[in-house]
Amino acid sequence: MSIYTRTGDKGETGLANGNRVSKNSPIINFVGILDEFNAHLGLCISSLKHLSKSDFSNEINFLERMQSNLFVIGSISVFAKLEFELEKEIKLLENSIDEYEKVLPKLTNFILPGGHEVASRIHLLRTISRKVEIMAHGLENEEVKKITPYLNRISDYLFVLARLVNFKLDYKETIWKV
Repeated sequence: MSIYTRTGDKGETGLANGNRVSKNSPIINFVGILDEFNAHLGLCISSLKHLSKSDFSNEINFLERMQSNLFVIGSISVFAKLEFELEKEIKLLENSIDEYEKVLPKLTNFILPGGHEVASRIHLLRTISRKVEIMAHGLENEEVKKITPYLNRISDYLFVLARLVNFKLDYKETIWKV
């Protein structure tokens, strides 16, 4: 099978339900931002794998699961009939957040995104995840709208993960001062 099909050469693409839509439609824009998010997620995973000072294997496995979930969400957004265990996936995110927060210093101020380069990449990823969530709310696909609590929780998870990376690698957080 060839990677190119030529079916999109005139600015349209096919959905899983057989309909064709413009490549600048909200659905295709959403799939595009999901793809961007997933690519940045892959970069963060690669970066975590190259850290030798601390073991991030559990976090890497969790992020790889998230990548797979994003493929499912992308498929659902183009009307593929796939199942997504919403409550289970939300609970996994919340449990991870709770576990990380047990070891992290309590936040008493806002912090600026940054620290170690990998933590900074995760903060950038968090901002992309927010774009994904915002775009999901604008779709006319009720199945995707049902998944937005999971997308919302991803940004919370990534914020705490960036803090965890800085903490494990002994990078001080920068407090926001007015």
